[in-house]
Amino acid sequence: MAREHHLAPAERPQAYADAIFSIVATIMILPLSGEAVKEIADEENLLTGLGEMWFKLLIYAISFFLVSSSWEVHTWIFRMIEKVNETIVLLNLGVLMLATFVPYAFLMFAEHPRESLSVVLFCSCVAIQGFFMLAILLHAHSRPNLLKKEFVQQGKEEMKLQRTRATIKVLITPIIYLIAIPVSYGSIEVAWALLVLAVLKPIIFLIVDAIMKCAKGKVEEGTSLFKMSRLYSETSDVFRTDGFSDGVYAIVATLIILDICVNNVPAEGILDVHGTLAEALSRDASVFLSYSGTFVTICLLWYLHHSMFYHIRAQNFLLLTFNKLALMFAGFLPIVFKLTGEFGHLVRNNNTSVAVQLNSGTVFLASIWLLAIWITAMCKKSELLHPSAHGTHDCVFMFLNLLIYPIVSLVIFCVCFAVPVPSVVINGVQIALIAVFILLKLVRNWTQRCVGEHDPEKSPETDVELSDYKGQPCGPKEGGLEGHDNAGAESESTSF
Repeated sequence: MAREHHLAPAERPQAYADAIFSIVATIMILPLSGEAVKEIADEENLLTGLGEMWFKLLIYAISFFLVSSSWEVHTWIFRMIEKVNETIVLLNLGVLMLATFVPYAFLMFAEHPRESLSVVLFCSCVAIQGFFMLAILLHAHSRPNLLKKEFVQQGKEEMKLQRTRATIKVLITPIIYLIAIPVSYGSIEVAWALLVLAVLKPIIFLIVDAIMKCAKGKVEEGTSLFKMSRLYSETSDVFRTDGFSDGVYAIVATLIILDICVNNVPAEGILDVHGTLAEALSRDASVFLSYSGTFVTICLLWYLHHSMFYHIRAQNFLLLTFNKLALMFAGFLPIVFKLTGEFGHLVRNNNTSVAVQLNSGTVFLASIWLLAIWITAMCKKSELLHPSAHGTHDCVFMFLNLLIYPIVSLVIFCVCFAVPVPSVVINGVQIALIAVFILLKLVRNWTQRCVGEHDPEKSPETDVELSDYKGQPCGPKEGGLEGHDNAGAESESTSF
């Protein structure tokens, strides 16, 4: 009993980890945003400059997926854990310390991709982080009082099987990266291929899991793992996904002001040239307008994400993957903002159209994956949506909201092929879209009133019942705590 006094709920370590992972995944774009404008300004041609740094942007995308995958493994482990002791807390801090070192390792790798040492540094950081997560998993399984009751009640044999599967899932990435370390001294290209292979970890895990089941004689169960239904049949709670996504959008919205603080505060010498502070600031009018348009865009993307996940009570593998893609492209917005502010008003070398197309293209990709999330949820509404969202009215208006950014961005992108479009146009459109969302909201409220007047039999008690049900996530469709674990347990252990 004395040991029980040293146990604490697992909510705070999870929330702290969500914050760290979201910051790490987003802040990696910051060094590239400053460096990109400097290098491209030297070229005086935006398209040529982007062509020279495509590899760094690709490395950022891979690193974002690796960090978000590490976060996903972290959430998967903590779905089994109800309480934490000091050992787990310290091991969790070790995971987060290595996560915070990833931006430095990423920058070294992006700057010196052909140096074996940079590959070793990057791979070692990710691999050791994986071993810390494995230590958390094994320590929790060695003390059943730390695990959730529904997991312990499955029996020792099932717990042993789950521990084996979890160990394999955690070890896949560290093993691939450990192999990449010696390979980098022989062939740097093969080492790169192994880094990309780590992004495909879910597929590798399915293959290994199927082989293990077939080896034990469960051929039918093993082959069923390759069915496409596995991508959307297993579900888990969205509580930590909400927190991670909020963190990414919050950091992206904050990063865009840093460049203005560093580069757009007039020095004393500038005031001597321009005479007044107002005239000095007017030089950077395009940058401030770009900031306003980008900030509004980020906030409205978060608004769409928030509105969707208000109706979504569970997630499957497809939905989680689409969410990663939406957040990854949102993470590119700080560098897009800077390029739009610097080059969006320059007509020479077609910089204006390229900057605007880069902006609209990034917003299109950041928003189209949000639409994919909603389509996925609609296809499996009985498992993924709250009962209150099953009506046609809410689904249609949510769909219309999600169509605004893809349509507007695609139109602007295509118009740039015909005529030069200055950045002031796209920034003005981004700010004006606030009115479109407000108008659509007013139309939605008006139609709800009209429907309510023609449907007097709808009782307020039903609304209360449905609103109370919103806090109850659905459980897994297959496999219990296997794969994606019990969503009801997750909600119980992580609700504040």
